[in-house]
Amino acid sequence: MSTTEQNKDNQPSSFEKIMEESVRLSKTADFEKAVNIRSFEIEITDIAKSHLINEDLKSNLLREINANLKTDEHGNTRNKPLAFVLFFILFSMCRRQNYGNFLTLAQQYDENFNEYEIMKHLLLMGILNKCTSQFALFNAIMEAERLIQLQNDKCDFTTNQGVINVYCSLVCKYFEYNLEERNDPERRAIIANALKWINKAIEIDKKEIGDSQKVYNKFFLIRGRLLILLGKYEKGEADILYAIEKIPASEDRASEINEYNQFLAKSDIIHAYDLNEKKVGDLEKIKVNNYKSIALMTTLLGFLLGAINIFTTVTDTFTLAMLMLCYFGLLMVLVGTILIGFTLNFRETKKRFYVYDILLILVGIAILAVSLIIILNKG
Repeated sequence: MSTTEQNKDNQPSSFEKIMEESVRLSKTADFEKAVNIRSFEIEITDIAKSHLINEDLKSNLLREINANLKTDEHGNTRNKPLAFVLFFILFSMCRRQNYGNFLTLAQQYDENFNEYEIMKHLLLMGILNKCTSQFALFNAIMEAERLIQLQNDKCDFTTNQGVINVYCSLVCKYFEYNLEERNDPERRAIIANALKWINKAIEIDKKEIGDSQKVYNKFFLIRGRLLILLGKYEKGEADILYAIEKIPASEDRASEINEYNQFLAKSDIIHAYDLNEKKVGDLEKIKVNNYKSIALMTTLLGFLLGAINIFTTVTDTFTLAMLMLCYFGLLMVLVGTILIGFTLNFRETKKRFYVYDILLILVGIAILAVSLIIILNKG
């Protein structure tokens, strides 16, 4: 018997088992609320892991989904809960086995199932795994951040570890591709917020399972990646190594270890990038200081030349002193303006430099104003 024939013989068995499980789950009490609970997603995942996806099985499931979405002459859907469970299983199978474009699949049925809050979670999982647009990824982070705070009479995603995990994974993926954005305080706060949420997911898992040693290992992987993005390399790598140690024994264990090890290698890259950024920053500061020194020396030289010119043209001692004071105030304003220009140009983050420069300008203005008033009154 050929391999194709064997597959054809096996497909009805998989399809029938999936249909049987789907019918059972679709009859869950308070279905619209039940689908948003973590345990429901775990049941779906267990079913999805039990079957291998192929084109014939996918076609059969899509046929059943569409058949149960059909409406009668009164506009009533035949069996939307069953259609959604079948879709959820199909999506999970495609995602776990990386079969086809499951993001497109989620987008195709989004309108049909948008009354279920968990559907937004599925879309975000599709974006996490398939989307390469940085703009779309950042928008997904914002949507996921809204979702993890969603609490209403149908759902409470603030305690749903799966929803939290996707949010934190999106943050990791975006900032690992956009390392320079961590310098922005608002963007860095997003990473810190994700770290807070993944810690919450770990605590929830500990309480539900009752054994800290059995917490989902991927949560530690995510936390490690976030810590590395925040510059806490040793703690982050320790979490990733712990996640590797806790990978359960299965036929996929070797590939999972390889995947996790890639994040350890990425940690070295991020660390090297951060060291390079620090060196560049130090060089920029040296450059700023050099420019400031040149500006001060040039201004001082200008003051001396101007003073010589005043001495040769003015004979009255009091007027000479006031003019010198006036000239000195003008030069202070000039120096302060030059220095604050350099500070802004090189994006100095220490506020005291701005304060010093502005204070210098204000003192110069005060000296200039006082000396001019005295000269005008004497004249």
